[in-house]
Amino acid sequence: MADALCKLPAGAVVDRRTFIQTSLLLAGARLSAAATPAAHHPLGLQLYTVMPLLQQDFEGTLRAVAAIGYEEVETIGTFGRDPAGLRALFDKYNLRSPSQHMVPGNLYDVFNRLTRKELSFEEASRQWQQIMSVERVAPIMEECIRNATALGQKYIVWQILWPQQMRTRALLEKFCAGLNEAGRLAARAGHVLNYHNHAEELKPHDGVIPYDFILANTDPELVKMELDCFWTVAAGADPAAYFRKYPGRFRQCHLKDGTAKGDVTVVGEGIMKFGPLLEAARAAGVEHYYVEQDGAAEPLQASTQAYQYLRRYF
Repeated sequence: MADALCKLPAGAVVDRRTFIQTSLLLAGARLSAAATPAAHHPLGLQLYTVMPLLQQDFEGTLRAVAAIGYEEVETIGTFGRDPAGLRALFDKYNLRSPSQHMVPGNLYDVFNRLTRKELSFEEASRQWQQIMSVERVAPIMEECIRNATALGQKYIVWQILWPQQMRTRALLEKFCAGLNEAGRLAARAGHVLNYHNHAEELKPHDGVIPYDFILANTDPELVKMELDCFWTVAAGADPAAYFRKYPGRFRQCHLKDGTAKGDVTVVGEGIMKFGPLLEAARAAGVEHYYVEQDGAAEPLQASTQAYQYLRRYF
């Protein structure tokens, strides 16, 4: 409207009434814009980052995470705990939890034993695939929905596809069908299914890129995505390009950093260019952002450094 006033032809006469009406409308538009704040997307932490500390002192670790400045956390299921008690702890430290990575049945025990090196990677992988078989989608989702509801979480994340599960197109088709069914069950209960990637899905298998195959063969209304940005880069792909190509498909993302060799490192010390990446993520509709560092030697120190580095963008 201001531009329209500026573009009046030279010598044009604006009567007093028109001028006052136009000025009032312009002032109202400015007030309306000022009264509508930009959406706040807080910086969160995937609690896997501090997993060893949670096992030693669960509540103390949550207190420390909140003290760093994190407002949101993403869980590993319910950490084998009563969801009501877990939610009470989050409330106590003013932490919100919008999302969980799925750990139905005894998967959390498998995860824990793998973390403590009590299970070999091969054995953990075998048990994981058995528990998370897409042929068991209904009971898996029933348990995860129940826990997510108790925790007040909107998002339920299918967190991994193992190499053995993407060897052929037929296996990928089966997995996509399972994701669509999981997405339907989640939506019916008022939740949203996400799929989280690692690097392997962005490498060719049987003539296709599994990640692209999943995007093309799942219902975009039922299956949203949580992009792990560093694993995408480690596979030689561009996370910002995915955000631009599929606006509205990505609702969450993981922010980690690493070396050109593919090793995870502390956020701010690696190759990731977070400024343009986050700009593309916001334009694509990403709502939640979680710092994650796999295997940090000093988890709280790494989480603090990541927060201090990334908060300039939030």
